[in-house]
Amino acid sequence: MKNRTLHNAFPIVAAAIGNRFGVKVRVGGDKAETDGQTIWLPAYEGDDPDYQDVAWGLLAHEAAHIRYSDFTLRFGHSVLRRRICNAIEDVRIEHELAKDFPGTRLTIRTMIEKMIAKGDFVANSIDDHPANILYGFVLKYLRAKVLGQSALLPLVEQTEAALKVTFPKGAVTRLKGLLSEVPEGLQSESNCLQLTDRILTMIEQEFEQQRQQNQAQPSADEESTSGPDDTNQDGESTDSDDSSGLDSQDEMNPDEQLPNDTDENPSSESVGNDDLTPKNPDDEPATPSESSSSNLQGEEEENAEIADPMGVLQTLLSAGDSDIEQDLFESLKSALSLAAENGSELLMPSGLEPPMDDQAGAFLLRKVQGESGKIRTALQGLVQSQTLNRSQPACRGRRLDGKRLHRLPLGETKLFQRKQSKVAPNTAIHLLLDKSESMGYQVTDSQGQPIGSRMPIALEATLALALAFEGIPGVNPGVTAFPGHQDDSVFRLLDHGQRVNARTGAFSLAASGSTPMTEAIWFGAASLLRCQEPRKVLMVITDGQPNESLSTLELLQRCRDSGIETVGVGLGLDVSHLFPIAITINDLSELRAQLFDLSKAVLLAA
Repeated sequence: MKNRTLHNAFPIVAAAIGNRFGVKVRVGGDKAETDGQTIWLPAYEGDDPDYQDVAWGLLAHEAAHIRYSDFTLRFGHSVLRRRICNAIEDVRIEHELAKDFPGTRLTIRTMIEKMIAKGDFVANSIDDHPANILYGFVLKYLRAKVLGQSALLPLVEQTEAALKVTFPKGAVTRLKGLLSEVPEGLQSESNCLQLTDRILTMIEQEFEQQRQQNQAQPSADEESTSGPDDTNQDGESTDSDDSSGLDSQDEMNPDEQLPNDTDENPSSESVGNDDLTPKNPDDEPATPSESSSSNLQGEEEENAEIADPMGVLQTLLSAGDSDIEQDLFESLKSALSLAAENGSELLMPSGLEPPMDDQAGAFLLRKVQGESGKIRTALQGLVQSQTLNRSQPACRGRRLDGKRLHRLPLGETKLFQRKQSKVAPNTAIHLLLDKSESMGYQVTDSQGQPIGSRMPIALEATLALALAFEGIPGVNPGVTAFPGHQDDSVFRLLDHGQRVNARTGAFSLAASGSTPMTEAIWFGAASLLRCQEPRKVLMVITDGQPNESLSTLELLQRCRDSGIETVGVGLGLDVSHLFPIAITINDLSELRAQLFDLSKAVLLAA
């Protein structure tokens, strides 16, 4: 039941998670993508139990990009440079996100484990393109060692074996040394790019060194024909070749030299880093088989020579996108999109700052303060009275409960009344106010006298109610008006946790637009799910039918499935077909009084 409930609430929960990360999330359609400011997730309607695990992992990862990555960075024409930098950056940002949101470490790790189990994340082999082997090792090694994704360790071991066969000896050791700077040594994506350049420079140096060693070795024919008398002469020739190789290294541009890279100790930067200490408690140390079972083949691999080192280097550096496996998260986006091809179109609206009129807001505040104070006092008094007067049956006490005495022959022992204080309402209430064009039409009272349009009266009533709620301990109000500038946006009049006095200028809106109630409910529900209060109530005040009744009904059910109570207030309109709890207000002059009665009933039910 719990999983099904989460499924039904998927769009709401996804938006709420995005809001918690401080990023915009839109759920709808059949695309999974990010533009650097907003994350899109498909509104999935299937039954795959793994879908949401993958979706949450992707959402966390993309949120980390939006929070920490530099989308203006340019990588040049090198595909390998871009892909390796991205692999390092992915690890850096996920590590940073876990500092602020520790639960994301498990979320992303679960996603990786799902991918491995399905065969979507595999080890690299010696048959792969050299660029793919290098990229795959960086990706898997850092995720296993830095992020604690220990399910990747067997894949790291296999990929490392392919790396040792494909790349010159010493390259793997030096590569691990450079990767040991992740994540502590990297403060930005630019740092990741600098580290990438150092890795590629090191790889070029290793291939050049392999080429020189190949040239310095005598051919097999020379070894078979040379005798003891030729040893000194051959040795002098060999020494000459070696010295020329050293001279060429000494004449290398100092900018191309790497810190701690010397000919005498090519691996000095990474001594002791073959089995790096895990960066977090969740990491698993290498199993004994990693050292024992691979000793023999490791010696053979490290002694392997590259027959055509410069040819392999050229192949490596000229790699294209098709030579390197698809980015992990790009493949996830594709998978999510395919799974949601038949999903419903439901887009989370943008929460916009409304036009602010502080002067009008101050006037409105003075107008409603007196009445708001009376409402607050009445609500608070009723809540306090209820919490003090409730009694519970008890086994002992000073006052017998006459209504329970008949149960004595049945063995009932709780025959006394004991007063018990009930915790005051711990409730988040979000008011959604319809500001569609019809709210600006002139209306009359029950005697037929014109009283103005609904919009200013509704704004006054909403402000008075929010001000009253704010003064009651345990009640956390929020207010949103819909639509915003367009149907795909809303106006945030009062966010949960904000002070009403600081937002009165927002309660001076003019009526305009249609009635995109579905989108507004989604935004309000996502706002409520971010609140800490255990009880959550969504109250919609409207004078018209929603643009899409079916999607509104569907989303209201999703709200209830995720623990949000829904209440409807129809202004001259019956909305009971949408809301299980609903009232109709035909006399606009009674709006404040009836809103007060409804709010009282909602709070006292807590």
